[in-house]
Amino acid sequence: MDPVFEIKARLPIDELVGQYCALQKKGKHFKCLCPFHNDTHPSMLVSPDKGIAFCFACNNGGDIFSFYQKIEGVDFRQALIDLGEKTGVDVKDVQVDAVKKDEKERLRECLETVQKFYERNFKQSPAAMKYLQERCIPQDQVKQFGLGYAPDSFSQTYEHLLKEGFSKSEIMKAGLGIQKDLKEGKIYDRFRNRIMFPIHDHQGKLVAFGGRTLGEGDAKYINSAEGPLYRKSSVLYGFHHAKEAMRPVKKVIVVEGYFDLLACHRVGVSNVVAACGTAFTQEHAKLLKRHTETVVLCLDQDTAGRTAAERAFHLCSAEGLNVQTVVLPDKDPDETAVKDPGLLTKILQERDVPYVEHVLRQLEGQDLSSVQGKRTMLKTVLPLIDSIPSAVEKSHYLLKVAGLLGTTEIALREDLANLPKQMWVAEPAPEEAPSEEDASRRKSFSSMEVSLALFLLYPGNRHLLDQLIAPEEGMEEVLYQAIKQVPEEQSLTPDMLTIPEEYRERLSILLLYCEDHDMANWSEGLSVQEIRKNCKNANHEFLQRKQRDIAKQLMQARAEGRPHDEAQLTTQYQQVLKLAKMAL
Repeated sequence: MDPVFEIKARLPIDELVGQYCALQKKGKHFKCLCPFHNDTHPSMLVSPDKGIAFCFACNNGGDIFSFYQKIEGVDFRQALIDLGEKTGVDVKDVQVDAVKKDEKERLRECLETVQKFYERNFKQSPAAMKYLQERCIPQDQVKQFGLGYAPDSFSQTYEHLLKEGFSKSEIMKAGLGIQKDLKEGKIYDRFRNRIMFPIHDHQGKLVAFGGRTLGEGDAKYINSAEGPLYRKSSVLYGFHHAKEAMRPVKKVIVVEGYFDLLACHRVGVSNVVAACGTAFTQEHAKLLKRHTETVVLCLDQDTAGRTAAERAFHLCSAEGLNVQTVVLPDKDPDETAVKDPGLLTKILQERDVPYVEHVLRQLEGQDLSSVQGKRTMLKTVLPLIDSIPSAVEKSHYLLKVAGLLGTTEIALREDLANLPKQMWVAEPAPEEAPSEEDASRRKSFSSMEVSLALFLLYPGNRHLLDQLIAPEEGMEEVLYQAIKQVPEEQSLTPDMLTIPEEYRERLSILLLYCEDHDMANWSEGLSVQEIRKNCKNANHEFLQRKQRDIAKQLMQARAEGRPHDEAQLTTQYQQVLKLAKMAL
């Protein structure tokens, strides 16, 4: 048996999805909160029959390979290896169209090349070595975390990468260059005179760098520019080191910066991550949820640190994570590690307390006898209590606050009900504009695709296929031609269709979409009525799309001075316009 099919046979889609999401039975399917967007009610449909898990709200999902690739951030080759190990299927001899390297592989090679360059430069820079010695970073840690140094030059790194065979475009997409003058086209090194910290994704693949300046006047810390490999809202520094360490204790510690994380590792605590260069985000919380149960916040005790902790609490609570915190005697873990490494170990491993408990302790010393004092406490703690998913835990804190304020739980619940809901989602990171393919995916399915699916669900009505204008491309054309090829005397089922393998998954998702939208159980009369209506909508959509395409070609012909083509396209446009009016 083909290893891909064997893996699918051994690993049901609901079993795989159930490892990441809480499934709820819905008829013959399951539903769950979608892990690919900030879902508030179950939007992902999981079909064991079709082997598909798909969210029609954000249009993400697919078979076990598509789902695993998306949720783990890996390519098909890695998904095949990982799922092969899970199911005991040998995949070592499987060929996966890997002759030509894709863009992401080239960019990773670019980053790996520049990391070696930074490491070599570090060994040749007395200033860089002295700085890390002053920060108490030993050589074994420099090596373990791949620390390096970006030379104090505007072009040395860029020129090195050009010599290594990387293009200007690849260097920019890898987030290593800055183009200040678009007309001139000159590229400058993004990182200059900085200690360099390699940043890896949750799979341990190098995706970016963070740099700490050794000079004056520059931004203290900067990160790589975002690109195909790197989105700061989804990457936690040190996660690939922490992943194994957090499993046995079911706990992860969140610190602020690179040096804080290194300090924790130096005192023997390695279940630590840092959200560097960005605020803690929903994506960060979702990533942690997949690997642990408890998040311990170890952030600075200044105003910015307290705000960051509150934000992280809300986001982690929304994912059902238990949120604890620790209080250090110094500004941050880096300082405490220098003064008393044993104390830092003890605090991190033994002295975490529930975050809400910590906030209440801080407020207990304030004047709670006045209305203003009570109002201040409620303003601080009620939003926190509201974020707690557990009703029992929520009641525990309401009773505690009621005792402190000399009021009742009922009164607090009334205030809680009137509390304005706050959105703690992260600020959207700048992303690349969506491709046309991505934009079309967000629409789920065209009316043409839905119409064709209805012929598979109600094969007795396939005589109505002639009401459709024959589509000319993509899934629509493939499905239309496949249905037409099946003789009328034969039964019409999805398995009967001769279509390329790359369209099979989309067809399964399309049929699942129809089932989820209650299109699979119509009466005979209603099915005829709905098919006619969908065919009319499909024709209208098709002709509108045709109009747009011809109009675009017409404008180009005019701009380029091609009168003969312009005349032909004008005639075509008028014909399509006439058909569109008739289709209304």
